[in-house]
Amino acid sequence: MLIQTCEDTKSSFLSNYLFFQKIDALPRGFASWKCEFFETVGDVLAEDGKPCTELVELWKRDPVDCIRELIGNPLYCHAIQYAPEKHYADAEGKTRIFGNLFMGDWSWNVQGKLPPGATVASVILASDKTMLSRMSGDKSAWPVYLTLGNIDKNERRKPSSHATVLLGYLPISKLECFSEKRRSLEGYRLFHQCMKALLAPLVAAGKEGVMMTCADGRVRRVYPILTAYIADHPEQCLVSGCQENFCPKCPVAPNEQGEPVLSCLKDPERARAAFESHARGDKSADFVNWGLCAIEPFWDDLPHCNIFSALTPDLLHQLHKGVFKDHLVSWATKAIEDRANEIDRRFQAMLKHSDLRHFSKGISLVSQWTGTEFRHMQKVFLGVVAGASEERVTRAVRAVLDFIYYAHFECHTDISLNALHQSWLDYHRYKAVFVELGIRSHFNFPKGHSTEHYEPSIRSVGTADGYNTEHPERLHIDYAKLAYGASNKQSSYTKQMARWLDRQEAVHRFTSYQVWCDHESTESTAPSRRSSRRCTDKSNWEDDEPGEDESPFYRGYSIAKTPSFPSITLLQAYSDFGAHSLARCLKDYLLKCSHGRPDLQAIAATPLHEMSRISAYKQFKVRLPVIRQVSPLAPVDIIHASPARQGGPNPFLTKPQYMSTVLAHDPGMATQLSHHPLHGLRVARIRLIFQLPQQLNPVAFSITDPLTYVEWFTPFQVVDGPTGMYVVLPSMRQHQRNASVIPITDIQRTCHLIPCWGKRIDRQVVEGDVLDNTAMKFFVNPYLRHHNFVLFRYMIDHFSH
Repeated sequence: MLIQTCEDTKSSFLSNYLFFQKIDALPRGFASWKCEFFETVGDVLAEDGKPCTELVELWKRDPVDCIRELIGNPLYCHAIQYAPEKHYADAEGKTRIFGNLFMGDWSWNVQGKLPPGATVASVILASDKTMLSRMSGDKSAWPVYLTLGNIDKNERRKPSSHATVLLGYLPISKLECFSEKRRSLEGYRLFHQCMKALLAPLVAAGKEGVMMTCADGRVRRVYPILTAYIADHPEQCLVSGCQENFCPKCPVAPNEQGEPVLSCLKDPERARAAFESHARGDKSADFVNWGLCAIEPFWDDLPHCNIFSALTPDLLHQLHKGVFKDHLVSWATKAIEDRANEIDRRFQAMLKHSDLRHFSKGISLVSQWTGTEFRHMQKVFLGVVAGASEERVTRAVRAVLDFIYYAHFECHTDISLNALHQSWLDYHRYKAVFVELGIRSHFNFPKGHSTEHYEPSIRSVGTADGYNTEHPERLHIDYAKLAYGASNKQSSYTKQMARWLDRQEAVHRFTSYQVWCDHESTESTAPSRRSSRRCTDKSNWEDDEPGEDESPFYRGYSIAKTPSFPSITLLQAYSDFGAHSLARCLKDYLLKCSHGRPDLQAIAATPLHEMSRISAYKQFKVRLPVIRQVSPLAPVDIIHASPARQGGPNPFLTKPQYMSTVLAHDPGMATQLSHHPLHGLRVARIRLIFQLPQQLNPVAFSITDPLTYVEWFTPFQVVDGPTGMYVVLPSMRQHQRNASVIPITDIQRTCHLIPCWGKRIDRQVVEGDVLDNTAMKFFVNPYLRHHNFVLFRYMIDHFSH
């Protein structure tokens, strides 16, 4: 038996060579790799008196073949659209919704220019240089990626879906055959020459269309048209053919970029005429005023392509790294007394949250930042600067943060775009304070000016999250770094990378085919099984169907089956968890649940001894509602109630307690109807998550869910003007913390509180648990998550107006 098993399970190849032969025998796609050589003749003379030359390689695939594979892949059948759509948020059709590319104005405008029945393949390109060598060496790659705007952005943004394919590798050359003066310009020219060769098949295909079999099995005449180009600012200038101190999209002058001018985009026809005029030796005002370079742009012959509208917003480099980290943080720090030291102390004293990085050493000593760290700093930065500087500084910081969070919406409406525009206007309204304080002399930097183009771009080609440069940077791992690691890292590494990627795609294609076949066979046999079940008893059939109790959140929350603290006394609940009024609050809650029944009232009035035991949990989870502005998926929120305990790497250190602050339904608030987003909600601090003791007969009280002991904060009544954040205080009753016992189902989500430090942070107040300081005011942080921003900023402002 053992010998037979070994025979049945042994591999079908005996060496790597035979294994690769089997891989190479797998079916290939339409797009195959080709190499094209370009020879550059420089102005530097060699020893023989002739100009130096350099030969570079362009590795490429046919973009039409890549589009044919994407649009015909049955795995994307559920996520692809073949015609533009208009979505509305109201029944009257007055409020547009903008999300995917096919929901924007560009798709409708181009569709009207094509013959009836034409299908537009909205081509999205992305390019970015990346280093391949580690620690030492200078090996680099310049991948160009291609995807389709017809595919839902939530699908094409996932690297595992392979909805973005590698189109080619652009050559990277130091161009030492040219003098230093000309290298920059010749680099521009080489890029456009290679891109023109790479995208040449799109010219005829975009004019005449190509018959393609689509994912739904239908054959359509497809017109592939370059719609969007994802790149950072230097590469956007390279693509549009302008100098880096100019805007790559509009003709605004470099010394006017700091003002809200609302400039129109550059005209491709005028740009084309300017390039041709300069090539003939004629002077062109547009060539000088727009900062153009002497090139032959690759997008010149592409049909229906407006490269200036195709350049999309870059959330990472323009907003997170550019406007926020490189500029706003520096300005706000200089506007605060004691500058970086005060900022560091405030970051160190910030209250912790599971969705928030705690900067225990401040931010001034951090030398290398990532996009994730930028986001975590943004979550608390308004609370950090609030009260420490002039009011206009706080309002300017708020405007920038609001703009960043609105720009991150995955689904916009006309209302949210108006809010985005208003935050942009507010920034320009209050930015002059930095000039008055001597921090800035002007605001003429391209990344700050780029915010002007966000709203028009979203209306044209969809929301900015679908064009974030973080996506191609993530693809570098799969299409560049891993491929380079599989090569011998010698001069021919690009050829080996292309071969390795070709094999990887063949394996993925074969695996996807097997998955598709399994799915089809399951679908074909499902009706027969269902019909046979219909012939049996209906109750038996319904029992086979998955019930809702199979979901961990079927009760509205998810909690451990076994309590973390199975038996603690009430005295431990007082001392370890801080639930000082647990007995009184539990009695009040049970009296409310008794519904006037004398027998239950008698049980509720039964006094609990300090040594009475209950079981307690460390945490539970709730699923937040799906909000289209944030994500199509429901995020999970974790609520903690852990006491201080010893443990961790150092057994002599005590881990501090972790009691979450939450939004909860207050049973004592008025129940009148209101459409206010925060109606009936109040900030509370979870102290204890526990089960009702069996001696109190929870079945008789119809209590099946765990209970929580919470300490309340004051209602949402006070709004701080400069920050726009709600201000709350610990709620007191008879000189004690106002506390209650409420069911776990009344907890909606966690929230984050930021102490109102004032002008300078008080070191004495920071010591100990700040939330226990009954005299301290707290901001309710709207920037903790995009989910919280929608609730505390977008919905509140919309309700107020």
